Amino acid sequence: MDTIDIPRVDARRFRPPRWSREPRVVEGNVDDWPALRRWQPDYLKRVVGGTSVAVREATGAPRNIYQNLSQGGRITFSQYFDWVLELAQAPDFRAIEATASADPGRISQAVCDTGFECSYYLDANLHRCLPQLLADVRTPPWYREAPVDTIFWCGVLGTSCGLHSDVTPNCNVQVAGRKHFMLYPPSQARWLYQLPGRTHCRFDPNQPDFERFPLARNARGWQCVLQPGESLYIPVGWFHQVTVVSGYALNVNFFWPRPFPQGLLTPALWQLLLRRGWARLHLAARGARPVAPAKGRQVVTPRAGQG
Repeated sequence: MDTIDIPRVDARRFRPPRWSREPRVVEGNVDDWPALRRWQPDYLKRVVGGTSVAVREATGAPRNIYQNLSQGGRITFSQYFDWVLELAQAPDFRAIEATASADPGRISQAVCDTGFECSYYLDANLHRCLPQLLADVRTPPWYREAPVDTIFWCGVLGTSCGLHSDVTPNCNVQVAGRKHFMLYPPSQARWLYQLPGRTHCRFDPNQPDFERFPLARNARGWQCVLQPGESLYIPVGWFHQVTVVSGYALNVNFFWPRPFPQGLLTPALWQLLLRRGWARLHLAARGARPVAPAKGRQVVTPRAGQG
């Protein structure tokens, strides 16, 4: 598979409308963030350590957190973060980080080979779950509208989200550690084996299986390793897989409202709308009324007491 490096741009020159169709690594965008110097383990545990948080639990090696979910529950932030720090400092994990050269495929395979059996990934809405940390971040001044979501992410070496797209533009700010991003434009959806009616894909760029997914050979990825203090702007509809390539990583993710009509040009959104449309037509043909979906996002949470 061919890849290219995601272009970089200075924050003073970056304007999302100009680059609306392509991702950019933005440098110097968060130099004034207190989080860059404050978000050390002692500070985080002191400020939000007693806060109850919901973490995602995945059985097996920490590869693709969204395709291997298990049961979850709620624990305190300190319980979760102590587990993160212990794992990040384990000799096996430190050796992997030192020798894998930020290669997400090598890292995920090496972590799997250690026999690691369970991973936890924290994604918490800062406004609702960790408001004590809001004073440490600044919203990028790229849109007139306020973000619809501001998410705090934390994960350990090798943890990866599944290849997926978002129907809103977003910015991922690296606060601590490093993450590898592999992106693909919306036009490559058919080569990535996107699940029908969903924004996730079956193909895993970290562990490519071209026998099962031969069309993926045609895909051309855009990649970067995001360092602390750097931001990645991801336009609507771009598929992306994100992998932690340091002992652990902390990020803040801003999601803005979808611009019109840009969102209508996103294949992932077409499939979602078509799926819902056909479902309504099927119900109408049977004389039934569609049931309104429950409000809010479904959250998978870990069992209490597990950190």
